[in-house]
Amino acid sequence: MDSFFDAKFLIIFTQINYIPMKTSLFTLIFSVLFFNFLSAQESNNMHKNYVEIGLINGSYSGSYTGGVYGGAGFFFTSFGKKSALDFRAKEIYIISPEREAGAITVTYRLFLTKGFYLGGGFAHNHEVGFDNYVDDVVGATLGNSKNIIHRSGVAIETGYDFKSFIKNRSFGIYPVTNLGLAFFVRDKEPNPLITLSVGLRFGFKKI
Repeated sequence: MDSFFDAKFLIIFTQINYIPMKTSLFTLIFSVLFFNFLSAQESNNMHKNYVEIGLINGSYSGSYTGGVYGGAGFFFTSFGKKSALDFRAKEIYIISPEREAGAITVTYRLFLTKGFYLGGGFAHNHEVGFDNYVDDVVGATLGNSKNIIHRSGVAIETGYDFKSFIKNRSFGIYPVTNLGLAFFVRDKEPNPLITLSVGLRFGFKKI
């Protein structure tokens, strides 16, 4: 019964978060055009390490998706520019055919100016039919449920990190947007997974 309610919550959450997430692509485009290229070149990020949470909408082989994500990473300098190594996990509900997917990405990000970046790296996906998900929510989320399919591939992404809400040497809260595409290697299976996310990043350790 608990698994049934957990599954229904994921469906309702996906439907509710469709409207605000539908506008996040326009937010990303506006950010790049007006806050990035027409502004000074200083970095928006002022903290080395971070954790991140947020909401996801997108498309998987043409089917609408929605869900949540969590991530973590750290910043460093490469090629004379600010860079980051990002780890994130996405829990996604897919409408048609109805199923659940968990996507994991590890990406290198290169910040071109201010908060705008391009990234690429490794992607892994596991997915299972919704009936199996209802029967074993924990197992499906962790990737070891019955009849689950595992695939790996590549991920590319772009996004924009806004300046922190607060001015603090040891802690920061940054609004973030991300547009990602993952292509998984396995014939006759759905591709690609496109995700559009908005979230909050919590930064630690002043650079």
